[in-house]
Amino acid sequence: MANKRIKSLMPIDTGEWLDSPRVNTLSYDVRGIWLTLLCYMWDSPTRGIMAHSNGKPYTKGQILRELQIDPISLEILIESGLLAIDNNGAYHSPEMVRKERISSVRRNAGRKGGEITKGKVFAVIQEITPNQQASVVVEPPPESKQATPIPQLFNNEEIPEMPPELTPEQKAKAEKKRKYKYAENVSLTRDEYAKLCEEHTEPAVKRMIEILDNYKGQNGKRYRSDYRAILNWVVNRYNDEQLRYGTRPPTITTTAKPAGGIGAFAPNATRAVQITTGTSPQSGDAPAKDYSERF
Repeated sequence: MANKRIKSLMPIDTGEWLDSPRVNTLSYDVRGIWLTLLCYMWDSPTRGIMAHSNGKPYTKGQILRELQIDPISLEILIESGLLAIDNNGAYHSPEMVRKERISSVRRNAGRKGGEITKGKVFAVIQEITPNQQASVVVEPPPESKQATPIPQLFNNEEIPEMPPELTPEQKAKAEKKRKYKYAENVSLTRDEYAKLCEEHTEPAVKRMIEILDNYKGQNGKRYRSDYRAILNWVVNRYNDEQLRYGTRPPTITTTAKPAGGIGAFAPNATRAVQITTGTSPQSGDAPAKDYSERF
């Protein structure tokens, strides 16, 4: 005899999974984490919310320990819009919560429709005269037990056509998250730029932005967060550059010498290197003679 299934089947929208930019731009490890979170939220007492069997939502620390993941993965999922946090701090899938809300409304409508149909049948039976149906005893349908309401993340109220105006606090929060282009391929929020300047000075940050901008322009690389890219590797690249060259990579410049040779020097290097050609034996010119040897 086959074992009875304990976990319910969870449908997957393959179009969303394969074609949506929110999903297919994620790395494969983050996709795996998101699929695991979906399974937890599907079997949750309140579908769509990351909650324990007693209905209490998971905290951030509990999620990190349960799935053994790093917090950056959660931040990436939140930035992509796949995962969200409500006012109570509960992690949830907005799309799963929305679909569960629609399914709940349909189930309630079907149950009410069934009760109305039963009532109509009972009324028709009551209209039959005793002579026509003397031996039939009609009993009213049993009262359906009131279903325990499932706590929902959003109320089933009518959604207004026009959205309300943002409050000053919401506008300030949105402005805080707004990103500005500090280079053709680099975008940062004001707070991110200020943090970098506070830690590394503004001239250093401008050079870091230049390094990242050149790299993305040459390789076509895209980052979900340029700020994290700077912290992850651009800072190290900038520090290596400082140790090797001082302020900037050396620019080779040529200058004419009185004897006809060419000099090369690096003006931005920590030590100026002067190379004079045309005066060495290997250059093909005759070595300089002493004044007494000319006569």
